[in-house]
Amino acid sequence: NYQPNKYHQYNKYGQSNYSPKAAVKNFTDLEVYQKALEGSVFVASEVMKGRPAADVGKAEIGKSHMSQISKKQETISKKALSSKSQISNPKQAKDSWEFNSDELESTIIKTMCITALSIPHLIAESHSKRFGESTECLKILDEVMLRCNKMVVYLEQARDICQTGIETARFKEEIDKYFYIRRKVLNLQRVWRKYIISNQGQSFPASKKDCP
Repeated sequence: NYQPNKYHQYNKYGQSNYSPKAAVKNFTDLEVYQKALEGSVFVASEVMKGRPAADVGKAEIGKSHMSQISKKQETISKKALSSKSQISNPKQAKDSWEFNSDELESTIIKTMCITALSIPHLIAESHSKRFGESTECLKILDEVMLRCNKMVVYLEQARDICQTGIETARFKEEIDKYFYIRRKVLNLQRVWRKYIISNQGQSFPASKKDCP
């Protein structure tokens, strides 16, 4: 009952599912860079543009309204102004709350966008410095991993606080992506550290016996 070709069906007609990874010639070939770039595009294109225009208008109106009040009553303390606004003018207090809420959302989105856009730049910078004798490239990768963790926090805050109109599943996809980037960057850092240590071992004698 022996069938010699039974365990070789995977390579039938000379085809195989295995495909070797392409050589990394530039930093753009790194998977971590490509994934980080995708994440930054998501924030810049979907989250930033997905915010309702009406909310932006409310923020501008509230900001202008509060600016006029501060000019007229600049001699009054902030505590007294807040108390007076809440008691004598409920509408003004409501406008102030709306302004603060919109400002909070804008701060979250803006900070998240800056962080997301910075990660691909840091990966490119670390790749450029990996052949040096110093460990600067490893420190930059530490910063990349830190910002990946921050991106997870920003994405969760944007999902739960901001009105972006984006589905929760889409946010989860991006959160998982940054966890994946962080793991891959950690592996990349370990490889580069071994490379630097091996080069230092060749450049510098390990003991006095090796000295000329």
